[in-house]
Amino acid sequence: MHTKSSRTEDLEDAVCRYKRLVYGIAVNELNSRTDADDVFQEVFLLYFRKAPVQGFDSEQGRRSWLIKTTLNYCKRFNFSVWNTRVEKKDPCELAEELFEDETESSIFTSVKELPDKYRIPVYLYYFENMPVAEIAQVMSLRESTVQSRLLRARKKLKKQMEGEFFDE
Repeated sequence: MHTKSSRTEDLEDAVCRYKRLVYGIAVNELNSRTDADDVFQEVFLLYFRKAPVQGFDSEQGRRSWLIKTTLNYCKRFNFSVWNTRVEKKDPCELAEELFEDETESSIFTSVKELPDKYRIPVYLYYFENMPVAEIAQVMSLRESTVQSRLLRARKKLKKQMEGEFFDE
């Protein structure tokens, strides 16, 4: 049985290790920093409530749980009645808010324009340095599917960004 103190320490550790991951996924899936903040809070609140019961067997298990939970909250949030009636920000505006560097802002905007099925694998692989096998496990996909999505996403990104970063 976990004491309140150890649960709090576990939460602090999880937030320190995975705040960038959880927030990055939320921002990538939602077009609003405030919406991403809400998802971030909900994910870690649920983690605090459920983690001791969950009993993760490894750090990878804890990270996978956080990724899946974040993706589920984002889906729920995107389909909520409130959210369907609120005007979403343009990805360019969001990128300008998040990144001071013009290059990072441009790359983020291009990634946001990818179809849904490509965005998360690209984010996890390139921004979080996750191996293909782990992405496949987290997303309940075959490794070959993740590799194909990454390959197709790279082609789409290159086409979108031609003339900007690549020679035509």
